[in-house]
Amino acid sequence: MQIKMPALGLSLSLSALITLAACGSSKTSVTPAAQPSAPTSTTAPTPTTKRSGTSSAPVVMTASTAKLGSVLVDGKGMTLYTLTNGGKQVPCTGQCASFWPPLLLPPDTMTALGASGVIGLGTASAAGGLQVTENGARLYRFSIDKAPGDTNGEGISSFGGVWHVVQAGSKATTPPVVTSPTTTAPPSATTSSTAYGGY
Repeated sequence: MQIKMPALGLSLSLSALITLAACGSSKTSVTPAAQPSAPTSTTAPTPTTKRSGTSSAPVVMTASTAKLGSVLVDGKGMTLYTLTNGGKQVPCTGQCASFWPPLLLPPDTMTALGASGVIGLGTASAAGGLQVTENGARLYRFSIDKAPGDTNGEGISSFGGVWHVVQAGSKATTPPVVTSPTTTAPPSATTSSTAYGGY
């Protein structure tokens, strides 16, 4: 009788431990199942906010220059230009675009935003993305301009037209006709015009 009692007590203790272990494991299985759902709900909005189609930073602003007054500049303060011939816009592609880089929208952006006071912005298809326009005229920068406020491209005759700095508030689709652009251009710009496709 003394040998059977501990065996019976041992079997009761084992079954109680198994029951408690089963109860404990059911509590731990609920917690891990709830954890993976939390990251899924927090990461879902992130891709949609990045692909909103607009950039919060303006791509065109105004700046004051010593020679030409208030002009349009890009987000880094570099002067913007248009190319015209007889009052009509001239496209700048190929080699021209290497000297006069087009102002393109950032990737995944569809709308050109301007700073306060900049109106008439739009876009047009171009090599490499969407090019920013002002009142229908495509906007470019000049590779010789090295610092904000530089206007070295003003009046240069090259690539089938004459380059003009875009004045703030101007109607770029009807630029003024300049009869003698080389007389108003800086000496360095006139000298370099032939080096940048002038003809």
